[in-house]
Amino acid sequence: MNAGPVRAALAALALLASASAPSAQPAGGTPPEDIQVEVSRSQAGIALSTGSITVKKGGYYRLNLACVAGEGGDPAFSFDASILLRDAHLRILTVDAIEVYLQGLSFRAIQCEGAGAVSFSFYPMRAGDYAVAVVDQTDAAAPAALRVTVE
Repeated sequence: MNAGPVRAALAALALLASASAPSAQPAGGTPPEDIQVEVSRSQAGIALSTGSITVKKGGYYRLNLACVAGEGGDPAFSFDASILLRDAHLRILTVDAIEVYLQGLSFRAIQCEGAGAVSFSFYPMRAGDYAVAVVDQTDAAAPAALRVTVE
């Protein structure tokens, strides 16, 4: 029996076994891109630090929402993210130092009843324009909206 082809086949198998396969997005090693949004209340109503954000479909993001005491006192805001989250894969919800791993789960809204911060990481799964409605829970101020564009 000729050992040449057998050695060549074994060498090819060893080479294939040692090659690393491409990994899916991220396997715990790639941090999300942070997006900061501060919300406060002023004489004019609800104030957002930014009115719109743009993200890429399939990217990994962490939306950091900070409820800040403003001219109108302690914040009491509700963020209705149900339309955006319907087309996203959630990863982690963080409140202070507590992390909730949400793979395969969802939520409809987040409320802050005082100064504080909350964040959630997600993968946008469908291109489109989405609105995260922001409502003041203590008065009849006109709602605001954070516009999220997924490209």
